[in-house]
Amino acid sequence: MAAGVTTFLVFAAVACIFGVGSILGNRALGARRRRAYLQSLTYESGQEPEGETQIDFPTQHYTFAIVFVAVDVIGFILALWGVNYRSVNDAWLPTFIAFGFTALAIVGIYYALVGERRLVV
Repeated sequence: MAAGVTTFLVFAAVACIFGVGSILGNRALGARRRRAYLQSLTYESGQEPEGETQIDFPTQHYTFAIVFVAVDVIGFILALWGVNYRSVNDAWLPTFIAFGFTALAIVGIYYALVGERRLVV
């Protein structure tokens, strides 16, 4: 195996052992779940809920934020792709794959935005 893969696997193993060990150590040392009456209420501060609990929560901003992140990721991937294949003389296959990736991403973004327009009342 390459040195990078071995390093990654060792790091992943240490992270998993630390996570599982922390949980098991916490249980072994006697930590119990603490369940209070106030935790089952809507507000843990003890406030009783009043009025209508159903609100109209706009989700359009989240959709546009996700689309923005998707466009940033596409640009980052294509920039790395271009740096990787800038010296290849016969680069028609990588170029075809990059165009296909971009087209697929644009179609996904289009469907996300059209679906968002359909949901807005």
